[in-house]
Amino acid sequence: MRMRTVRETVLVAAKPESVWEVLVDPYYTPKLYPDMINIKAEPPGRAVVGQQRTVGGRAGRRLIQFNTQVAELVENKTFALKGRPGGAMEEFSEVVELAAVKGGTQLTVTYVFKVSESYFGPEFDLLTLEQMAVRNEEVYIKNLKALAELRPAG
Repeated sequence: MRMRTVRETVLVAAKPESVWEVLVDPYYTPKLYPDMINIKAEPPGRAVVGQQRTVGGRAGRRLIQFNTQVAELVENKTFALKGRPGGAMEEFSEVVELAAVKGGTQLTVTYVFKVSESYFGPEFDLLTLEQMAVRNEEVYIKNLKALAELRPAG
């Protein structure tokens, strides 16, 4: 399996502070990704560098796990996660960059991943799993935009 990169830029009709609040609150994670069910963050609460996140999800009928860690936080500018060993991704990084622009926030998301062949085993079609991961990231971006735009301005 090869490394895949998904990069997308969208305009969010909300201030960077509203987008940031969605990003740093782990409660939103299952609302952002369509195949994610739950999340456990350690330490609990808002994101801090080093916070470890274990996310439960599904691939078809199988329950799966993603292990990440908050790698970088620059308030209202950069939110980055990196993969931790174990789980559905052999390699993983996600960087969300925010820039204040007229009319809101320009949001650029770069998602780099490699599905773990050893985690899924031979009974799973890795190309299908890769396509599911890409679809999840595309929906994540749309959901992040929608949730940030729903937050009260403040």
